[in-house]
Amino acid sequence: MDKFNPAILESFGIQCRNIKKEKGHYLCNTGSGLIKVHITSDAPEAIWLQHSIKEHLAANGFIQTDRYQLAYTGQPFVSIGRETYVATKFPAQHHETDFENEAETLQAFQTLAGFHIAARNMPQENNPISQPMPDVYTRQLKELAQVGKQARRNSRLSDFDVLLIKHAPHYSEIIEDSINRLAKTDYAKLHAEAICQGCLCHNTLKEEHLLISSEPNCYLTNFSEAKIGLQLCDLAALIRRYAQRSSKSIPIGHLVETYGNFAPLPHGTADILYALLMFPWAFMKIISQYYSKKRNWTPNGLINRMQSVLAEREDYEKYVQELQF
Repeated sequence: MDKFNPAILESFGIQCRNIKKEKGHYLCNTGSGLIKVHITSDAPEAIWLQHSIKEHLAANGFIQTDRYQLAYTGQPFVSIGRETYVATKFPAQHHETDFENEAETLQAFQTLAGFHIAARNMPQENNPISQPMPDVYTRQLKELAQVGKQARRNSRLSDFDVLLIKHAPHYSEIIEDSINRLAKTDYAKLHAEAICQGCLCHNTLKEEHLLISSEPNCYLTNFSEAKIGLQLCDLAALIRRYAQRSSKSIPIGHLVETYGNFAPLPHGTADILYALLMFPWAFMKIISQYYSKKRNWTPNGLINRMQSVLAEREDYEKYVQELQF
């Protein structure tokens, strides 16, 4: 998309004052705000699904999303040649959430709560269903055992192999503990109820998907990984992201309370959240990337990242253990 094709704007009916090229997309300044235009690799059915999610949210009063600009055909995308384009609406002034900014962080948790309230009663026939976390954790435990065996079989151990062999037993215990803790809670019941009630989870809560703006305060974007499931998993994911990307100046209980003031939490939430938060996602993600033939990072980069994750784990666990409310 090095050269912007005017036919794209015509197909979407966009009257643009000026166009700004940014990495991977164009920002069109219109009389009603910014519209981002970019090429997508998503299949038409995936675009339609995200469109239906955003319209469902808007119908339930949650308008802080990057809703699609419809083409003259009524579709949320335009195909020109071999490329498929989408146009999404953005606030005129926005930036990614800064987790070192306490006000912006709390806005993000309030926005997540508002999204979760609006993201109920989603039709199940089109939206994918999240698997229960104990099943996911059990698979991860097996994967950890398998890569451990793979590392030990290497005639010449890499630095990464050494790190894995040294720390795998401890992290296996952590995963087993998460599974056992969830079994003692109402997780299974709440997960089943969430599916019956069509509760949608975002599943990719990152700073770049939580955009701070003046009106409204925070936008939630990118629903490509959204699935029906227990929304406490989203809350745990956002807490984890905050804890890993900030100095953790906001007590974990205050984050949960901020969310709960907008979206009341079920009984036993603390025990479920604790088990979800203790699972070592970062550790397992790096292992998967290193031993995958399709890894995008260089081995040295992964080794450095693994060392950082190991060094930060104790501090992270101390933060999570303060979960009392």
